[in-house]
Amino acid sequence: MGNEVTGVVNEQDGTIVIKDAEGKEIRYAKESDLLTIKGSRDDLQVKLAAAEAARGTATTEADTKIAEANQQKLQAEAKAESLTEEIKKHTGTAEELVSLKAQLATAQQSGEERGNKLLELRRTFITNTYKVPPATVAEKTLTQLDVFEEALKAVGAGTGGNYAFGGAGGGANALEGKSPLELAKMFYTK
Repeated sequence: MGNEVTGVVNEQDGTIVIKDAEGKEIRYAKESDLLTIKGSRDDLQVKLAAAEAARGTATTEADTKIAEANQQKLQAEAKAESLTEEIKKHTGTAEELVSLKAQLATAQQSGEERGNKLLELRRTFITNTYKVPPATVAEKTLTQLDVFEEALKAVGAGTGGNYAFGGAGGGANALEGKSPLELAKMFYTK
């Protein structure tokens, strides 16, 4: 005569729970439920790949804009500095002095505008890349933004890991390599 196995159907999730010879519980799930879990995992992997590709494109575009704005800011600052030096050593007429002072004021204003634009681009980049609220970076200086971004990188923000799904459950990578039975156990024991 074979071993008799008795089980209980869990009404909430439709699994069958039996006890082995040692009294440990074993759960059996419907194949359709396991296939649904596998399908969900596949969908999440496709979405993650698309999100990573979009983030990479956005990051490249933002880096290019930031580099261009920074270059323009540096050029404006260099022009302002050269005009300042020219004014200091210039002993020309009053008209030349007025003209140089006007050019200096224009260069300084241009440098300030480009600096502000660079600052806004950095804030937008950090907000979009690391999904932080705009108010978090609204009052930060360029130096503070650099430090803030390094801190975000250090904790892995924006890498598509746990943050892509809004939780700390391990994301889609935690599902890779698992058999359907292991997946079912993971989802039914939580």
